Amino acid sequence: MSVDGIIVAVDGPAGSGKSSVAREVALRAGLKYVDSGALYRAVTLHTMRTRGKVVEGLDFSSIIDEITLQQRYNDDGTCTTFLNGDDVSEDIRTEQIAANIGIVSDQRVVRDFINNYIRSWAADNSIIIDGRDIGTVVFPDATLKVYLDASVDERTRRRSLEYAEKGKDVDVNSIKSQIILRDTQDEDRQFGALKKANDAHYLDTSNHSREEVVTILCDMINEI
Repeated sequence: MSVDGIIVAVDGPAGSGKSSVAREVALRAGLKYVDSGALYRAVTLHTMRTRGKVVEGLDFSSIIDEITLQQRYNDDGTCTTFLNGDDVSEDIRTEQIAANIGIVSDQRVVRDFINNYIRSWAADNSIIIDGRDIGTVVFPDATLKVYLDASVDERTRRRSLEYAEKGKDVDVNSIKSQIILRDTQDEDRQFGALKKANDAHYLDTSNHSREEVVTILCDMINEI
């Protein structure tokens, strides 16, 4: 399989498994994995650290002027996220970040800032990238587009398990409410709203294991 110069866009709601699937596909298909969500989380982290809290009306133009982002592609298919040279891969995986990322990711200036990074990385690599508007906004001409979905209950189970495996206390009802709210917010975003591209392959992962979904995507890439 040749992977020269291809872009695989994986979109879907929070907890649909797109990140874990994309990482594994990257490893098996010889692609570089770009974690777009981690980039927005990094900007959120910087905002919380330097401004105290995330609120509407912040000058995000000045905030992004203070930020340099980088992702390192690892041999295990993952990527490490750096904020101003510091590895923040673990620091950005908290419920506090998740609760505040919405305002940050709604900002057009932030989206343009991050999209420019992503597009520059794609110019030099064959990539797989997940998000909510990758196939519609960031890479409308992506080589392959896939929209992963799953039921709210299944996504809640997955997110709860993810936190528990990291030793974090979890409130299942809180996580479910957060996912439902996030779905509504993401679908109503003014910029980069969550939606399926017309030419994207739709895949409901509720009753599929991660291995099954990875195999399906790898087969799709093989057919390019």
